This record gives sequence, structure tokens and C-alpha cells, in this order.
Amino acid sequence: MSDQSLPPSVLEALQRPSNAGDRSTNRKLSDFDQGVLAVSASHDKDLGELTHKFDLLCPRNGCGSVILKAGVGRLVERDSLELDISKEPLHPDLPALPAPPATAHWWLVTPNIMEFENIGFTRPVQEDAVVAKKLKFLICAECDLGPLGWCEEGGNEFWLACSRVGYR
Repeated sequence: MSDQSLPPSVLEALQRPSNAGDRSTNRKLSDFDQGVLAVSASHDKDLGELTHKFDLLCPRNGCGSVILKAGVGRLVERDSLELDISKEPLHPDLPALPAPPATAHWWLVTPNIMEFENIGFTRPVQEDAVVAKKLKFLICAECDLGPLGWCEEGGNEFWLACSRVGYR
């Protein structure tokens, strides 16, 4: 092994968080007067289909890691899902989702995880014995905040809760 040392600037760069940018523009869905309509736009090739017009970020203050680039996820209103199965209190940057069978707004990402810029997954969880597929929760890969959404184990649909991501 060589006795050469790294220049100080290289070592500093390696130790700095990869998301060390301006975090002041990370806005939550509740910051927009028109809610989900304010953060979505019609996709040119598929009339009537709405996508997000902002990059989706980790909502944690101080993180703001880019999870998904603008225009990748498709807006879907569907049944809510109980993501907060832990007895721990909910993190303040994660708003509660409506209890099933109420609906919620989701960003649907397909066909695979390569569409994401930065996402993490939990180990499979099973909500109840009736459900055949196990779920994995989507979390921030940078700071582990979550759940931000969910997917079925081995599935090709990834669901991010519109209210649980930041917008920039």
C-alpha cells in the first residue's frame, strides 16, 4: 500500500453528505393552496394523465434528498393504506394518511425501481394474514425517514404518498 495521502479537499468532499445543497426550497404538499392540483401537470403524450411537475424530495428538514425527478410518477387516487403499523409516534415531517377505506393521492412509479433517483426499502411486512403479498415500505435512502410509500414484494408498482414527500 502506498504512503500517499489524500488531498484535504478530497477527504472533505467524501465526508460531506451527498445531498448537501440548498434545502430551503423543499415544500410540503400542505404549503400549496390547491394541494395536489398545484403540484401536478398534464403529461403531453397521455392526455388526461397527471404527473408531478416538481422533483420529489425527502420531506425531512435538513435532508431533502432527491427521490424522484419531475414527471416520472403518475397521480392516482386510490384506497389509503395503513403505513404506520409501528406503535412509535409518527415523525413530525410525515402527515397521517386517511384511514382505510378512505382514499388518498399517490404518485405511482412504474415499471421498476430504476426510475427512482434515491429510494430505500424496508424488509417485507405483512399487514394481515388475509393479504397474500407482503409489502415493503419505501423510505429515504439517505436518512431512512419513512414510510413514504409502499410496494408489493417483487412487484413493479411503487406508490409514494403525495403528502409524504417534499416538492422542489
